[in-house]
Amino acid sequence: MTIMRYIFLILIFAFISNTGFSQRVKVKLDNDKFTEFKERWNTKKQVRKGKRAFKDGTFASYRQAAVHFQNAYDKISDNAALTYMLGMSYLKSVPADKALNYLEKAYNQNKTTHPDLIFYYARALHLNYKFEEAISKYNEYKNTLTAEQLGYKDKMLKKRISECRYGIDYMADTARVFTTPIAAINSKYDDFAPVIPPDGTKMYFSSKRPYDKHDDIYENTGQYTENIFWAGKRERDWLFKGSLSKKINEKHNNAVIGLSPNGMQLLLFDGQKNNGDLYKAEYKKSKWRSPKDKEFSKVNSSARESSVTIAYDNRTMYFTSDRDDDQKIGGQDIYRSMRRKSNKKWGKPVNVGGTLNSIYDEEGVFLHPSGQTIYFSSKGHTSMGGYDLFKSEKQSDGTWSSPENLGYPINTPGDDLFFGVTANGRYGYYSSRGRDGDDFDIYEIIFLGPEKPLIQSSEDMLIASMAKPITETVIEKTVDIKTIRLTIVKGKIYDAITNEPIQAEIEITDNEADSVIMTSESGEGGEYLVSLPSGKNYAMTIKAKDYLFHSENFNIPPATNYQEIVKDIEMNKLAAGTKVILNNIFFEFGKAVLRTTSYPELNRVVKLLEAYPKLKIEISGHTDNKGSLAVNKRISEKRAKAVVDYLVTQGVEQNRLTYKGYAYLQPVASNDTEEGRQRNRRVEFKIISHK
Repeated sequence: MTIMRYIFLILIFAFISNTGFSQRVKVKLDNDKFTEFKERWNTKKQVRKGKRAFKDGTFASYRQAAVHFQNAYDKISDNAALTYMLGMSYLKSVPADKALNYLEKAYNQNKTTHPDLIFYYARALHLNYKFEEAISKYNEYKNTLTAEQLGYKDKMLKKRISECRYGIDYMADTARVFTTPIAAINSKYDDFAPVIPPDGTKMYFSSKRPYDKHDDIYENTGQYTENIFWAGKRERDWLFKGSLSKKINEKHNNAVIGLSPNGMQLLLFDGQKNNGDLYKAEYKKSKWRSPKDKEFSKVNSSARESSVTIAYDNRTMYFTSDRDDDQKIGGQDIYRSMRRKSNKKWGKPVNVGGTLNSIYDEEGVFLHPSGQTIYFSSKGHTSMGGYDLFKSEKQSDGTWSSPENLGYPINTPGDDLFFGVTANGRYGYYSSRGRDGDDFDIYEIIFLGPEKPLIQSSEDMLIASMAKPITETVIEKTVDIKTIRLTIVKGKIYDAITNEPIQAEIEITDNEADSVIMTSESGEGGEYLVSLPSGKNYAMTIKAKDYLFHSENFNIPPATNYQEIVKDIEMNKLAAGTKVILNNIFFEFGKAVLRTTSYPELNRVVKLLEAYPKLKIEISGHTDNKGSLAVNKRISEKRAKAVVDYLVTQGVEQNRLTYKGYAYLQPVASNDTEEGRQRNRRVEFKIISHK
C-alpha cells in the first residue's frame, strides 16, 4: 500500500464515519425537460455512469463520476439530486472550489435532498476558507439531528467548528512567510514527501508521475506507481535531476520518508511488507544499494510505520506508527527509539506521550538538525482542518513544549504533510493539496524575520520578491524567530598527495565528557556533513584505512548562533616524515599541565601505536612568537614531554617515543593575527619509522 493511498483511505473513512448515511441519492430526471429522445437517453446514461463510478469509492472513480455528472448537469442544471451528486464527487476528489459551487446550488435548490447535504455544504465552505459561514452551516446541520444522531456526531461537529475558529484566528494573524509551489519539481501527478540534507542543496521526493514507458496507471488512483526522484539546488533555483536507480525504485510502490544525518542514506517506506515498514538504502561505490530493514527489526511491526527522522547523533529516532499497543494515544502516534551506537539496531520503541500525540493522527515527523525542534503533521491539537503542520521545542528538562501550529498561509483546511527545514531555519519544504484541493504538490517556504521589513533589500527579501507567492499569502504578522544554535561542518576528504577523494569514517567526540557522541561516513566522492549543536567542545576525527587519523577541534560556546564551516581535509598515508597536528590537545594556561579534555585525542594516539607495534614517533611542541625564544622553547618542550609521559602511562614503550620543543621556529600560519597565533600553538607528532 502506498503512503498517499493510505492517507487517502483514512480521509475517506473519516469522511464516511462523519455521517451515518449513504452519501448517494436517487437522481430522477424529468422527461419533460428534454425535447429530444437522444438527448434524454444520453443524459440518463451519463447519470448511470456517474452513479456506478461514485459507488466504486476510489479517488479516481470519484473524479470519473464528476466528469459524468458534469456532462449531465450541463444538460439539466435545476435537478437538486444531480447537483448534489456532482458536488459530492468534487468534494471527495478535486477541486474544493467546484465542490462548494455545486453543493451551494444543491442547498439552494432543495436543502432536504439528502439528510447530510447541509453538513457537506459546511465542509465545502470549511475547505474554501469560509469559516464563519461553515460554522453557521455546521450548527444548522446540528439542529436537524435527532438526539440519537447527535449522540455520535456531536464530538465530530464540535471539532469541525473548533477547526473553523482556529482558521479564523490564523488568517487574522498570518505568519510572515512566502509559500510557493516549486514548478521545476511538481508534475500534474501527486508529488510529496520532500526530504533534504541540513544544507538544503538537494532534495529527494516521491511522485506518482511515470517512471518509464512500461508503467501502468493504478485504476483506484488514476495515477502511476510511487517512485523516488531527486533535484539539486543551484543558487536560488531547483533543477529536476530525474529518478533514482531501480535498486531503489523497484516494481512496487517506493516512497522516501527521511534522510540520514550525513545525507548518505535514504530512509524508505515499503507498503508491501506488513502494512508498511521502514527500510534504509545506502549510497556506496557510486550506486544506491538495495534497501534493507535489518536495523529496524525491533521497530517495524505488523502495523504501519510511515515516517521517520533521525537525530544528528544517529542514536535517536522518531517515527510514526498506528500500532495498537498499551501506549497508544491516538490513531497514529509518534514513537521514539534509541541505540547505543550509530551502526547498531534500533531499540524497543516508546510512545512520546500526550504532549506531541493527540487523540487523532500524527504523521510526517521531522527533527531539526540541532535536535531542539521537532516538526510534525497532526489532525488534532489546534488544526484548522485535515493535517496541519506543528512544531515543538525541547525544554531544559528534556521534555517537549506544547505543539504550536505553523499558521496560515503554511497550513490550509486540507492536508499539509512531510515538512522539512534547512539547518539555518530559512527555508522549509512540505507537500500540500490544501491550496486548491487538487493533487499534492511540493512547496517552498521562505521564513522572514521581523527585523526584515519588505522595503529592505536583504538577500531574503530579494529571493522573496523574485518568487511567485500564491495568492493567499499575506505578510503581516511579526513573529519571533528562534535563534538556531547550530554549526554545520562540511567539506571533502582527500589524499594529501594525489588529491583523490577518500571514503572515511568520521567520529565526533565530546571532549569534556570523553564520549563519542556520533559516528558518520563521508561519501564516495569524499563529501561529508556533520551537525554540531552549540554548547560543547567537539573533537572531529577522520579515519581511513592505510591513513593516519586527522583531528579537528570545534569548541562552540552555548550562545553561538547558526554557522556553516567549510573544511576540506587532507589525509596522509602512514610514512616516515608524515606529521599529524593534534588539534584536541589542551593545557592549563601558561603551563605544561594537560587538561582532561586532551585525553580522548591522546587515547587515539595510543590506539594508533597499538595498531602498528613498530611505529616510532616524535612528539613536538610549538608556540607563537610572543615572548623570547628561550622561554618558548622551554614551555614547548615541557608540553611535548607531558604528552609523552601520558602515552607511557597508557602502556606505550618509552623507546618508541621522543619529544622536542620547537618554540616558534616551525609556524604553520602567520603570527600577525590572533587566529594565526592560535594555529601555531599546537602539539603534533611525526613518524620516525614504521617498519
